[in-house]
Amino acid sequence: MKWRIKLKYSMMILSIFTFALLLPCGSPAQRPPADTSHLKQESKANPQRIPKSTNRIVMGWNAFGTTDTYIEQSSISPTLNVVSPKWFKLDANQLVISEADARYVEWAHDSGKQVWPLFGNTFDPDVTNAILSDPIKSKKTINRLRDILVQNDIDGINVDFENMDMKNKADYVNFIRLLKAALQPHGMLVSVDVSRENPDPNWSGCFDRRKLGKVADFIIMMGYDEDIGGGGHVGSVAPLPWVEKGIQLLLNDVPARKVMLAIPFYTRDWVTDLNSRKIHRTDLALADVERIITDKGLVKKWDPKTKQNYVEYIEGNEKHQIWVEDENSVKLRLDIINKYKLKGTAAWLIGQDTPEIWQVISSF
Repeated sequence: MKWRIKLKYSMMILSIFTFALLLPCGSPAQRPPADTSHLKQESKANPQRIPKSTNRIVMGWNAFGTTDTYIEQSSISPTLNVVSPKWFKLDANQLVISEADARYVEWAHDSGKQVWPLFGNTFDPDVTNAILSDPIKSKKTINRLRDILVQNDIDGINVDFENMDMKNKADYVNFIRLLKAALQPHGMLVSVDVSRENPDPNWSGCFDRRKLGKVADFIIMMGYDEDIGGGGHVGSVAPLPWVEKGIQLLLNDVPARKVMLAIPFYTRDWVTDLNSRKIHRTDLALADVERIITDKGLVKKWDPKTKQNYVEYIEGNEKHQIWVEDENSVKLRLDIINKYKLKGTAAWLIGQDTPEIWQVISSF
């Protein structure tokens, strides 16, 4: 406050000044906290809630389970410093459907982990368009999501909108911009998932990666599903050269300090009927693959093209082919993160891993 006073009151000023010297002074962070029983206090000292233990982010998604399941799965390694439970989805009527559980948030914080729940659009382009193209619905969606995050003491959000119409490309950027503006006063981070660049308009072309990189805190490239991205063909979920090229393309639009590489904790069993030549596939968790290898006495062979191990076997009239995701291929993926000085990694899906994988990640 500025004081404007006449000279005849100088003695009064002197008294006030002397009293002021006796008061404690300090930064806003030292002020008595406001009543935030229903809302979190704005974080001015640390507006971006990056895990304090390290500048490297190691995030894992939780899905298809309960809070107890998520706690058990996410306890596998202290290296995991951000968890992303699949809690929120876009809805035409309710705007946001929430499965947030404060108990999991409390456990995560007590374990030194942050919580950035996944907010998805269930791959529905019509619902996504109805909300993104309507400014009023977009604002209501953002406000509802913000209130849920604040009330549950959540640290950030992971937005996973996929299979969007190209006409919503600019709408999506604007939605993320407004979401960031709504969450930033509460110290919450916004991460956005994007596919590895490919020709598909709805699964790749819908992302304006350059503009998203400017408004979001982090861009997470989902470095997997190369084998089904073009309609499905027998091969690896994530050949290393394909992943690295994707990172190179993304870095043309987004600075490395904002980029995270998502890695698969799954693979696929490609099954060919030797009579009809028809092909089908089955998704496998990494632990399932190891059991198959052990039970059938298979020997891994290194595939120099994909830079990962490979096994195959014939059972009945069917040929099985599996490109193995293990500690060897995971280490090479982490090497890409180090090579390009990326912000960190994310894994889909916690609970599908093996202890050997986390030994590699822990030294990363």
